[in-house]
Amino acid sequence: MLLHAIAPSRDFTQIANSLVWDDELSDSAFRLLVRALALGPAKARATTVTALAAGLSGGRITTDRARRQLTRAGLLHTTRRRGTAGQVRTESLVSNVPLDTAEAERLFDEHFEHTSRAGDGGPPDAGKRTRGPSTVRALGTALPGVTPRVNTSPLPPPPTPEDASGAAEFTEAEQVLLELRRADHRLTLGAREVRRLAPLAAEWLARGVSSAALRTALTSGLPEQVKSPAALLRWRLEGKLPARIDPGTVAAPVPCDGCDRAFRPVDGERRCGSCRTEAATRTAVDAPAEPRRVDWRTLVTQVGATAG
Repeated sequence: MLLHAIAPSRDFTQIANSLVWDDELSDSAFRLLVRALALGPAKARATTVTALAAGLSGGRITTDRARRQLTRAGLLHTTRRRGTAGQVRTESLVSNVPLDTAEAERLFDEHFEHTSRAGDGGPPDAGKRTRGPSTVRALGTALPGVTPRVNTSPLPPPPTPEDASGAAEFTEAEQVLLELRRADHRLTLGAREVRRLAPLAAEWLARGVSSAALRTALTSGLPEQVKSPAALLRWRLEGKLPARIDPGTVAAPVPCDGCDRAFRPVDGERRCGSCRTEAATRTAVDAPAEPRRVDWRTLVTQVGATAG
């Protein structure tokens, strides 16, 4: 193999021989490195690694693999800095020789300190990004000389559990109202709306209605359009509120004479509804059939045949 090399007078990039013969770098990683080193200082600051990898074949997977290879080789370093305006900027450093983390951080610090003093278009830096909330004051949080607005609406305060029939019913009612969104997303309520409707729902539970029955009463037969879920639920809770049952007017459960199951008798009954229905059906089956009615022609024919 013959070699004849002529050094170009301009527009060329020097690459170390160790990188040319580095088998750990793929063709995409080597090409990405050469593209980055071929940029001028000003253009390098305005170009991202993603833009350099736009023309590489293989798509995003190949590009990410090339980045990881360059990072492991110490040729590509990335850091994040927060400027004085609170914006976080990601900066990449590409080198033609491997650098360790300490050397890369020193170069980053020198670059950001220089751009902060010179003001050459780069974002002024306020130091490395740290964990926790930003120390930069957010715009619009407080204005001097402006009196904060006070809510003067005549809405009553949200009810407390003591206003309902009991703390247990109040808690259960809140849970039912919060879970209505699972049955229909149009019945999604806010926390304040739930607190306002909970006493009405708790009254249903206090009157012997189960949670499942209350959920069914609030979610069944909804209109096609629900403009205000809170108003619709309030109308149903108030309009369909079941009557309170006086415990003294309800008979105590007694065992059935037929099946020994407990039931509440009415007018001195001794058997439950299932046993009474079964007995009535059995009586109807065992009863003799009614005699079939014979028309007069058939009767005359039968009498004539008997007389002959």
